[in-house]
Amino acid sequence: MPAIQMTLFDESEIGLAHESQIKSTLSEWSYSRREMLAQCPRRYYYQYYGANQRTAKAEPQKAKLKFLKGLSNRYLRTGNILHLVISTYLNKLRQGEQWSPDRLLNWARKIYHDDLEYSRQYEHGTPLPDGNRGPFLLLEFYYGLENTEALCTESEGRLIAALTNFVKSPNLAQFRAGASHTSARIEASTSLKEAHFTLRGKVDLAYRDGDRVVIVDWKIGSAGSSDNSLQLLSYAWWARQKFECRPDRITLYRVHLADNTVSSSDVCEKDLMQVEARILQDLERMQEADDYGRRGIASAFTPCAQPRVCALCPFQEVCPKE
Repeated sequence: MPAIQMTLFDESEIGLAHESQIKSTLSEWSYSRREMLAQCPRRYYYQYYGANQRTAKAEPQKAKLKFLKGLSNRYLRTGNILHLVISTYLNKLRQGEQWSPDRLLNWARKIYHDDLEYSRQYEHGTPLPDGNRGPFLLLEFYYGLENTEALCTESEGRLIAALTNFVKSPNLAQFRAGASHTSARIEASTSLKEAHFTLRGKVDLAYRDGDRVVIVDWKIGSAGSSDNSLQLLSYAWWARQKFECRPDRITLYRVHLADNTVSSSDVCEKDLMQVEARILQDLERMQEADDYGRRGIASAFTPCAQPRVCALCPFQEVCPKE
Protein backbone atom coordinates (compact mmCIF):
# COMPACT_ATOMS: atom_id res chain seq x y z
CA MET A 1 0.00 0.00 0.00
CA PRO A 2 1.48 3.41 -0.98
CA ALA A 3 2.61 5.61 1.88
CA ILE A 4 0.32 8.53 2.64
CA GLN A 5 2.25 11.80 2.42
CA MET A 6 0.46 13.78 5.09
CA THR A 7 1.44 16.20 7.82
CA LEU A 8 -1.27 14.99 10.16
CA PHE A 9 -0.66 17.01 12.15
CA ASP A 10 1.70 19.88 13.07
CA GLU A 11 0.30 21.37 16.26
CA SER A 12 2.40 24.52 16.01
CA GLU A 13 0.94 25.33 12.60
CA ILE A 14 -2.69 24.29 12.75
CA GLY A 15 -3.51 23.38 16.34
CA LEU A 16 -5.15 20.27 17.66
CA ALA A 17 -8.81 19.54 17.09
CA HIS A 18 -10.88 20.31 20.18
CA GLU A 19 -11.87 17.23 22.14
CA SER A 20 -15.42 18.50 22.21
CA GLN A 21 -15.71 18.33 18.42
CA ILE A 22 -17.79 15.56 16.95
CA LYS A 23 -15.76 12.62 15.72
CA SER A 24 -15.68 12.18 11.94
CA THR A 25 -18.51 10.06 10.59
CA LEU A 26 -17.00 9.69 7.11
CA SER A 27 -17.80 6.17 5.99
CA GLU A 28 -17.92 6.36 2.17
CA TRP A 29 -15.14 4.54 0.32
CA SER A 30 -14.34 4.55 -3.37
CA TYR A 31 -11.24 3.43 -5.18
CA SER A 32 -10.79 6.80 -6.88
CA ARG A 33 -10.99 8.63 -3.56
CA ARG A 34 -8.45 6.40 -1.80
CA GLU A 35 -6.09 6.64 -4.79
CA MET A 36 -6.19 10.42 -4.79
CA LEU A 37 -5.40 10.53 -1.08
CA ALA A 38 -2.49 8.14 -1.60
CA GLN A 39 -1.15 10.06 -4.59
CA CYS A 40 -1.45 13.67 -3.38
CA PRO A 41 -3.13 14.70 -0.10
CA ARG A 42 -3.31 18.36 -1.14
CA ARG A 43 -5.24 17.52 -4.30
CA TYR A 44 -7.47 15.30 -2.17
CA TYR A 45 -8.27 18.31 0.01
CA TYR A 46 -8.97 20.57 -2.97
CA GLN A 47 -11.18 17.95 -4.68
CA TYR A 48 -13.30 16.79 -1.76
CA TYR A 49 -13.29 19.78 0.60
CA GLY A 50 -11.94 23.04 -0.81
CA ALA A 51 -14.02 22.91 -4.00
CA ASN A 52 -17.11 21.57 -2.21
CA GLN A 53 -19.79 24.13 -1.38
CA ARG A 54 -20.98 22.15 1.64
CA THR A 55 -17.62 21.76 3.40
CA ALA A 56 -14.52 23.82 4.21
CA LYS A 57 -16.55 27.01 4.67
CA ALA A 58 -13.37 28.82 5.76
CA GLU A 59 -11.57 28.08 2.47
CA PRO A 60 -10.74 31.51 0.97
CA GLN A 61 -10.23 30.20 -2.60
CA LYS A 62 -13.46 28.23 -2.85
CA ALA A 63 -14.70 29.88 -6.06
CA LYS A 64 -11.35 29.32 -7.80
CA LEU A 65 -11.12 25.73 -6.58
CA LYS A 66 -14.64 24.98 -7.79
CA PHE A 67 -13.68 26.29 -11.23
CA LEU A 68 -10.41 24.33 -11.38
CA LYS A 69 -12.19 21.15 -10.33
CA GLY A 70 -14.05 21.40 -13.64
CA LEU A 71 -10.86 21.08 -15.69
CA SER A 72 -9.88 17.75 -17.20
CA ASN A 73 -6.64 16.41 -18.65
CA ARG A 74 -6.04 14.47 -21.84
CA TYR A 75 -5.72 11.09 -20.11
CA LEU A 76 -8.77 11.47 -17.93
CA ARG A 77 -10.89 12.89 -20.74
CA THR A 78 -10.05 10.24 -23.33
CA GLY A 79 -10.63 7.56 -20.68
CA ASN A 80 -14.08 9.00 -19.94
CA ILE A 81 -14.91 9.20 -23.64
CA LEU A 82 -13.83 5.57 -24.06
CA HIS A 83 -16.20 4.42 -21.31
CA LEU A 84 -19.07 6.58 -22.59
CA VAL A 85 -18.77 5.29 -26.15
CA ILE A 86 -18.38 1.64 -25.10
CA SER A 87 -21.34 1.75 -22.71
CA THR A 88 -23.52 3.42 -25.35
CA TYR A 89 -22.49 0.83 -27.95
CA LEU A 90 -23.29 -2.06 -25.59
CA ASN A 91 -26.63 -0.60 -24.54
CA LYS A 92 -27.62 -0.14 -28.18
CA LEU A 93 -26.54 -3.72 -28.84
CA ARG A 94 -28.89 -4.93 -26.08
CA GLN A 95 -31.70 -3.05 -27.83
CA GLY A 96 -30.99 -4.84 -31.10
CA GLU A 97 -29.11 -1.98 -32.76
CA GLN A 98 -25.51 -2.65 -33.80
CA TRP A 99 -23.39 0.37 -34.55
CA SER A 100 -20.80 0.14 -37.30
CA PRO A 101 -17.15 0.67 -36.31
CA ASP A 102 -17.13 3.94 -38.29
CA ARG A 103 -20.11 5.31 -36.38
CA LEU A 104 -18.54 4.46 -33.05
CA LEU A 105 -15.13 5.91 -33.92
CA ASN A 106 -16.52 9.05 -35.54
CA TRP A 107 -18.63 9.82 -32.48
CA ALA A 108 -15.62 9.44 -30.20
CA ARG A 109 -13.58 11.74 -32.45
CA LYS A 110 -16.33 14.36 -32.48
CA ILE A 111 -16.58 14.45 -28.68
CA TYR A 112 -12.84 14.90 -28.30
CA HIS A 113 -12.59 17.42 -31.13
CA ASP A 114 -15.34 19.49 -29.49
CA ASP A 115 -13.25 19.52 -26.30
CA LEU A 116 -10.13 20.54 -28.22
CA GLU A 117 -11.88 23.35 -30.08
CA TYR A 118 -13.47 24.68 -26.90
CA SER A 119 -10.13 24.54 -25.10
CA ARG A 120 -8.30 26.36 -27.91
CA GLN A 121 -10.83 29.20 -27.93
CA TYR A 122 -11.42 29.44 -24.19
CA GLU A 123 -11.04 32.94 -22.70
CA HIS A 124 -9.79 33.08 -19.11
CA GLY A 125 -12.45 34.21 -16.69
CA THR A 126 -15.30 32.62 -18.65
CA PRO A 127 -17.46 30.20 -16.62
CA LEU A 128 -17.32 26.55 -17.62
CA PRO A 129 -20.40 24.81 -19.11
CA ASP A 130 -22.79 23.41 -16.52
CA GLY A 131 -23.26 19.66 -16.13
CA ASN A 132 -21.21 16.70 -17.28
CA ARG A 133 -21.97 16.74 -20.98
CA GLY A 134 -19.16 19.05 -22.00
CA PRO A 135 -17.41 20.34 -23.88
CA PHE A 136 -14.59 20.11 -21.34
CA LEU A 137 -11.72 22.51 -20.85
CA LEU A 138 -8.43 20.60 -20.99
CA LEU A 139 -5.82 21.79 -18.51
CA GLU A 140 -3.06 21.33 -21.09
CA PHE A 141 -4.53 24.37 -22.92
CA TYR A 142 -5.52 26.28 -19.79
CA TYR A 143 -2.00 26.11 -18.37
CA GLY A 144 -0.27 26.41 -21.72
CA LEU A 145 1.73 23.19 -21.50
CA GLU A 146 4.52 22.78 -24.02
CA ASN A 147 3.58 20.70 -27.10
CA THR A 148 -0.08 20.66 -26.08
CA GLU A 149 -1.36 20.02 -29.61
CA ALA A 150 1.02 17.11 -30.14
CA LEU A 151 0.17 15.61 -26.75
CA CYS A 152 -3.57 15.79 -27.43
CA THR A 153 -3.14 14.32 -30.92
CA GLU A 154 -1.25 11.42 -29.36
CA SER A 155 -4.07 10.90 -26.85
CA GLU A 156 -6.64 10.89 -29.63
CA GLY A 157 -4.67 8.21 -31.46
CA ARG A 158 -4.58 6.10 -28.32
CA LEU A 159 -8.34 6.51 -27.86
CA ILE A 160 -9.15 5.51 -31.45
CA ALA A 161 -6.79 2.51 -31.35
CA ALA A 162 -8.39 1.30 -28.12
CA LEU A 163 -11.94 1.64 -29.47
CA THR A 164 -10.95 -0.08 -32.71
CA ASN A 165 -9.73 -3.07 -30.72
CA PHE A 166 -12.89 -3.02 -28.63
CA VAL A 167 -15.26 -3.19 -31.57
CA LYS A 168 -13.24 -5.43 -33.90
CA SER A 169 -11.12 -7.79 -31.80
CA PRO A 170 -12.21 -11.47 -31.72
CA ASN A 171 -10.64 -11.63 -28.24
CA LEU A 172 -13.44 -9.43 -26.93
CA ALA A 173 -16.37 -11.08 -28.70
CA GLN A 174 -17.38 -12.92 -25.51
CA PHE A 175 -17.75 -9.63 -23.64
CA ARG A 176 -19.69 -7.89 -26.40
CA ALA A 177 -22.03 -10.89 -26.41
CA GLY A 178 -22.19 -10.97 -22.61
CA ALA A 179 -23.54 -7.43 -22.55
CA SER A 180 -26.67 -8.70 -24.30
CA HIS A 181 -27.57 -10.97 -21.37
CA THR A 182 -30.67 -9.96 -19.46
CA SER A 183 -28.55 -10.00 -16.30
CA ALA A 184 -25.97 -7.59 -17.70
CA ARG A 185 -25.11 -4.40 -15.87
CA ILE A 186 -23.37 -1.78 -18.04
CA GLU A 187 -21.63 1.18 -16.35
CA ALA A 188 -23.53 0.24 -13.22
CA SER A 189 -23.17 2.23 -10.01
CA THR A 190 -21.85 -0.03 -7.26
CA SER A 191 -23.34 1.69 -4.24
CA LEU A 192 -23.40 -0.82 -1.41
CA LYS A 193 -23.97 -0.06 2.27
CA GLU A 194 -22.24 -2.35 4.76
CA ALA A 195 -22.22 -2.27 8.55
CA HIS A 196 -19.08 -0.10 8.79
CA PHE A 197 -18.79 1.57 5.40
CA THR A 198 -20.50 2.41 2.12
CA LEU A 199 -18.75 1.22 -1.04
CA ARG A 200 -19.18 3.35 -4.15
CA GLY A 201 -17.89 2.95 -7.67
CA LYS A 202 -18.94 2.11 -11.21
CA VAL A 203 -18.42 -1.29 -12.80
CA ASP A 204 -17.89 -1.25 -16.57
CA LEU A 205 -19.63 -4.56 -17.31
CA ALA A 206 -21.01 -7.43 -15.24
CA TYR A 207 -23.21 -10.34 -16.27
CA ARG A 208 -24.04 -13.97 -15.56
CA ASP A 209 -22.42 -16.61 -17.71
CA GLY A 210 -23.97 -19.93 -16.74
CA ASP A 211 -23.30 -20.45 -13.05
CA ARG A 212 -20.61 -17.77 -12.96
CA VAL A 213 -20.58 -13.99 -12.74
CA VAL A 214 -18.24 -12.10 -15.08
CA ILE A 215 -16.90 -8.64 -14.26
CA VAL A 216 -15.06 -6.70 -16.97
CA ASP A 217 -12.94 -3.58 -16.53
CA TRP A 218 -11.94 -1.65 -19.66
CA LYS A 219 -8.52 0.00 -19.66
CA ILE A 220 -7.43 2.41 -22.40
CA GLY A 221 -3.76 1.57 -21.78
CA SER A 222 -1.63 -1.49 -22.30
CA ALA A 223 -0.99 -4.44 -19.98
CA GLY A 224 1.23 -3.53 -17.07
CA SER A 225 0.29 0.17 -17.20
CA SER A 226 -1.78 0.00 -14.01
CA ASP A 227 -2.53 -2.23 -11.06
CA ASN A 228 -6.16 -2.00 -10.06
CA SER A 229 -6.54 -5.29 -8.20
CA LEU A 230 -8.18 -3.58 -5.24
CA GLN A 231 -10.64 -1.82 -7.51
CA LEU A 232 -11.64 -5.07 -9.24
CA LEU A 233 -11.99 -6.91 -5.95
CA SER A 234 -14.23 -4.16 -4.63
CA TYR A 235 -16.46 -4.85 -7.64
CA ALA A 236 -16.46 -8.52 -6.66
CA TRP A 237 -17.66 -7.48 -3.20
CA TRP A 238 -20.58 -5.69 -4.87
CA ALA A 239 -21.28 -8.58 -7.27
CA ARG A 240 -21.51 -11.11 -4.46
CA GLN A 241 -24.57 -9.31 -3.15
CA LYS A 242 -25.99 -8.00 -6.42
CA PHE A 243 -25.95 -11.42 -8.11
CA GLU A 244 -26.32 -13.41 -4.85
CA CYS A 245 -23.39 -15.67 -5.63
CA ARG A 246 -20.42 -17.16 -3.83
CA PRO A 247 -17.05 -15.43 -4.32
CA ASP A 248 -15.62 -18.51 -6.06
CA ARG A 249 -18.28 -18.07 -8.77
CA ILE A 250 -16.91 -14.66 -9.78
CA THR A 251 -14.30 -14.12 -12.50
CA LEU A 252 -12.61 -10.77 -12.95
CA TYR A 253 -11.35 -9.65 -16.37
CA ARG A 254 -9.01 -6.74 -16.97
CA VAL A 255 -9.09 -5.73 -20.66
CA HIS A 256 -6.20 -3.60 -21.88
CA LEU A 257 -7.48 -2.16 -25.13
CA ALA A 258 -4.23 -0.54 -26.27
CA ASP A 259 -2.58 -3.90 -26.95
CA ASN A 260 -5.72 -6.06 -27.09
CA THR A 261 -4.81 -8.21 -24.10
CA VAL A 262 -7.09 -9.82 -21.54
CA SER A 263 -6.11 -11.05 -18.10
CA SER A 264 -8.39 -12.88 -15.71
CA SER A 265 -8.47 -13.86 -12.06
CA ASP A 266 -10.82 -15.80 -9.85
CA VAL A 267 -12.04 -14.70 -6.44
CA CYS A 268 -12.17 -16.45 -3.09
CA GLU A 269 -13.60 -15.58 0.32
CA LYS A 270 -10.13 -14.63 1.60
CA ASP A 271 -9.82 -12.02 -1.15
CA LEU A 272 -13.00 -10.29 0.00
CA MET A 273 -11.89 -10.38 3.62
CA GLN A 274 -8.69 -8.63 2.59
CA VAL A 275 -10.69 -6.05 0.63
CA GLU A 276 -12.75 -5.28 3.72
CA ALA A 277 -9.59 -4.85 5.78
CA ARG A 278 -8.09 -2.48 3.18
CA ILE A 279 -11.27 -0.42 3.05
CA LEU A 280 -11.40 -0.06 6.83
CA GLN A 281 -7.70 0.94 6.91
CA ASP A 282 -8.32 3.55 4.21
CA LEU A 283 -11.30 4.93 6.10
CA GLU A 284 -9.19 5.35 9.23
CA ARG A 285 -6.86 7.63 7.25
CA MET A 286 -9.77 9.48 5.67
CA GLN A 287 -11.46 9.97 9.03
CA GLU A 288 -8.24 11.28 10.53
CA ALA A 289 -8.12 13.93 7.81
CA ASP A 290 -11.85 14.61 7.62
CA ASP A 291 -12.15 17.13 10.47
CA TYR A 292 -9.29 19.23 9.09
CA GLY A 293 -10.78 19.07 5.61
CA ARG A 294 -14.23 20.14 6.75
CA ARG A 295 -12.69 23.07 8.65
CA GLY A 296 -10.75 24.18 5.56
CA ILE A 297 -7.26 23.64 6.99
CA ALA A 298 -5.42 23.07 3.71
CA SER A 299 -2.00 23.11 5.40
CA ALA A 300 -2.78 19.73 6.98
CA PHE A 301 -2.54 18.15 3.53
CA THR A 302 0.94 17.94 2.04
CA PRO A 303 1.42 18.52 -1.72
CA CYS A 304 3.12 15.53 -3.34
CA ALA A 305 5.52 17.77 -5.33
CA GLN A 306 6.00 15.11 -8.02
CA PRO A 307 6.36 16.90 -11.40
CA ARG A 308 4.64 14.20 -13.46
CA VAL A 309 1.69 14.12 -11.05
CA CYS A 310 1.49 17.91 -10.76
CA ALA A 311 1.47 18.35 -14.56
CA LEU A 312 -1.87 16.49 -14.74
CA CYS A 313 -3.47 18.14 -11.71
CA PRO A 314 -6.21 20.75 -12.30
CA PHE A 315 -5.27 22.62 -9.10
CA GLN A 316 -1.66 23.47 -9.99
CA GLU A 317 -2.56 27.16 -10.27
CA VAL A 318 -3.22 27.40 -6.52
CA CYS A 319 -1.09 24.59 -5.08
CA PRO A 320 2.16 25.69 -3.35
CA LYS A 321 3.86 22.41 -4.42
CA GLU A 322 6.73 22.80 -1.93
